[in-house]
Amino acid sequence: MTQLRLSLREIRLIVERLVQAAGTPPGLLLSVRDAAVASAVLPIAGFGGLGAEIARLVAVPPRPLRISGDAATTVVDAGGQHAWFVAEAVLDIAIEFFRLHGSASVLVRNLANPSELGVVSALAEKHGLAATVAETGGEIRLTVQQRAADAASLLDRVRRDGVIADPEIWWPLYHASHEALAPDSFESRRHAGTIRVEADGRIVGRNDEDETDLSMLAADPSRLRPASVS
Repeated sequence: MTQLRLSLREIRLIVERLVQAAGTPPGLLLSVRDAAVASAVLPIAGFGGLGAEIARLVAVPPRPLRISGDAATTVVDAGGQHAWFVAEAVLDIAIEFFRLHGSASVLVRNLANPSELGVVSALAEKHGLAATVAETGGEIRLTVQQRAADAASLLDRVRRDGVIADPEIWWPLYHASHEALAPDSFESRRHAGTIRVEADGRIVGRNDEDETDLSMLAADPSRLRPASVS
């Protein structure tokens, strides 16, 4: 079977829809998306495990982290949350200590799925840092250090080469992502594509070689109404 080569853009698009449809709070949507993309690409869960991880995602709603410890080791209690909810916040804590003290060690407890915190190795790259995690007895110790300036990042690799995926795994994710889309309707068709169809039928925008499907609008022109001019 022919394998698929996925671009970073389409991976992000589909994964964002999936975590949104699962009920991720809007304020956490992009950070959870980035964690899920990293998990799929590194891979940790991989594309084959994304569905199961997303199903676990909202089992415990996001809540504030509890932070304790001292200058040597910061302890973070995740309260049973999924690692994708807390990855960016835990990484931010480690980075702050690294910038202030030159080293950082953060111990994370009570994660629903400790191995998924490994996504921080990809998330730290945008800060010019390298993050590593080690699991001991269900707890995760996160450390950060300076990253070589000339080291290629995960995103660099994906942008350049794409990611190979099994069609039998990818297409079910693609179709499931449609659950995040608004239902197709007369009103939604008026605002689809590169043009806008006003309530009175006027088309606003480019009219050359446009691929917008106007068949639903043309089939029932009575639903369009005259323009109101003041």
